[in-house]
Amino acid sequence: MLEIFKSGGPLMYVILLLAILGLAVVLDRLFYLIIKESKDMESMKEEIIKLVKEDKVKEAIEICGTHKSSASKVLKGVLKEVYYDDEAEISLLEEKAREIALEELPKIEKNMWLLSMAAQLSPLVGLLGTVTGMIIAFKVISETGTGDPKALASGIAQALITTAGGLSVAMPTSVFLNYFTKKSDELITQMEKITVEFLNNIRSDENEF
Repeated sequence: MLEIFKSGGPLMYVILLLAILGLAVVLDRLFYLIIKESKDMESMKEEIIKLVKEDKVKEAIEICGTHKSSASKVLKGVLKEVYYDDEAEISLLEEKAREIALEELPKIEKNMWLLSMAAQLSPLVGLLGTVTGMIIAFKVISETGTGDPKALASGIAQALITTAGGLSVAMPTSVFLNYFTKKSDELITQMEKITVEFLNNIRSDENEF
């Protein structure tokens, strides 16, 4: 395997670097999604709304603190505003929710551009290796004809190996990129939905009095 890798020429090291970069981002995003964003936010939201209606805002804040998700951080920020000022206007709470949500967005989309770069650049590097490999092969033919198959095979091998290497990196990184993009959109939608539902409950409670 090492010999095959070396036969691909120096561009294989660039492809290897892109593969390592892509793998690091994939592991980081999987850890983030599984550990921090995998909680059942719907059940947490219902529990928090119940506590707020019972005027147990401090307990609701503590529950939010036990979760690591973006939605829980938004709710926690809104609840703190309610705790320190139980007559806070809904517009102020909406602004606070929007402020925290904007702070959480970069965390949800962290390093996605690196994964995108690895997915897009790796096949291009492989194509460049294909072109340089064929140049080497044609140069051998022009200098020695077809009488030196070993030298000719070296250029062809570089062309094929770099193409295979680039595609081997591009395909899985593209799959993960699409998955993480979809998951990020779902998390943002969930965060907005839970926040709006929570604020609507507070608004309806205020209108009852």
